[in-house]
Order: sequence, then C-alpha cells, then structure tokens
Amino acid sequence: MSLAKLGHASLHRPGSSSNGATVKQRDSADFLVNGESLLARLVATHGGHDDYMGCFVHGFPDAAKETLGELLVEETGAKCRVGIYIFPECGDIGCGRFSVMVERHGGELVWSEFMYENGYEDPWTLEELGPFRFDASQYENAIREAAKI
Repeated sequence: MSLAKLGHASLHRPGSSSNGATVKQRDSADFLVNGESLLARLVATHGGHDDYMGCFVHGFPDAAKETLGELLVEETGAKCRVGIYIFPECGDIGCGRFSVMVERHGGELVWSEFMYENGYEDPWTLEELGPFRFDASQYENAIREAAKI
C-alpha cells in the first residue's frame, strides 16, 4: 500500500434564516486525501446528507486544540478514535458524526475503521474506505495547517 497525501480545503456553510428557523454559518477544514474531499467520499459511501463541518471550525480554538492533539497521536503504537466531521449546528454526536481510527506506526500515521456514529444506534462501519497511510512529517504539517482555520 503506497503512502497517501493529506491536505485540506476550506469548507463553507452559509448561514440563513427563514420562517423562524436559523442556520448558522460555519467555516471549517475539509480533509483532502490525494486531492479528493474525504467528506464527499464518506457521504457517497454512507449515503444521506452532506451537511457536516470539519473537526477544525473557525471560532472554536479550544475544540481545535483538543482535536489537534488527538489527530497527532504522539506515541508509536498508540491509537485514538477521532470525530473528523460533525453536525454544524451543535457538534453533538447525537446529531451524527463521521469518525476515524488514527494510529501511529513510527514514521507513519494510519487512518482506518471509518464510521458513522450518532451515540444511540450501533455505529456503521464504512469498510469501503481506507486504510490510508501517511508519512508522519507530511501528515503533521497538513494537520497543523488545517487546524489554523
């Protein structure tokens, strides 16, 4: 399995208000794997809507710092399940999220076991995606850049 390249792009959700219902504007980071939107691939695989925001959201520095630490998985052999796309109104798992298992293997990080979770049903494993292996240096730079949103 060859190494994948991780990047990011801006993910903009416009705000609106209609008939007393308000939708909040959100700006977040969409992950790109080999230049392709990971959110688009997850939605195509899982089905359903695409109204999610990336885990790095403009205006939420504390959450970004916590997620950054989870995605960097500092210790070799350590792994962590991380929510990478969340519901844009509240970010609550009860409204649904896509998550990934992140594991460090020396000079590489691996994303595997993609899931859709909502906290009240059994998670749906998206076996069609991944695993993706990344060079640690390239990955860390890409994650830190995405976190700057």
